[in-house]
Amino acid sequence: MKQVKVIFSTVCMFVLLATGIVFNACVKDPCADISCKNNGVCRDGRCKCPVGFEGPYCDTKMYEKFIGTWQGTYRCNGAVPDDRMVIIAPGVQANAISLYNIFTQNDAISATVDGDKISIAEQTINNTVYKGNGYVEGIYITLFVEQKDNMTGNYSNCVLNATKFVQH
Repeated sequence: MKQVKVIFSTVCMFVLLATGIVFNACVKDPCADISCKNNGVCRDGRCKCPVGFEGPYCDTKMYEKFIGTWQGTYRCNGAVPDDRMVIIAPGVQANAISLYNIFTQNDAISATVDGDKISIAEQTINNTVYKGNGYVEGIYITLFVEQKDNMTGNYSNCVLNATKFVQH
């Protein structure tokens, strides 16, 4: 009787193991037909993109939506806004941009992008310290900038509101 139990247990274990192997072998890998670009990694059928890239296959540089010429106004501390034509150019990395002509003609400030958000780390141009953040929504951009004049110690809170110039 003991021998029958051992044989029965062995047969049951074999059937369970074989069933598990057969059912697991039939599950299709959700990443089998997906090719992620720019060192993206497929997980559960979707690409997980590295910093600076986005899109279903990580084939779009994150900064692309920011690049171009933007026409708008720059207003500090509620004063009368100044007209600005800002040029945003790609940076060295896929999540870096350079913003020209916000503060003074031909001066550039560096920023990083993450999705639709912009971050301006603290940096100094012509004795003025700038830092801030913002976002883009379609053809509209908004930047919130804090300026500190190192000569006078005065602070200004400024906002750039601009629309992307699109040629027809």
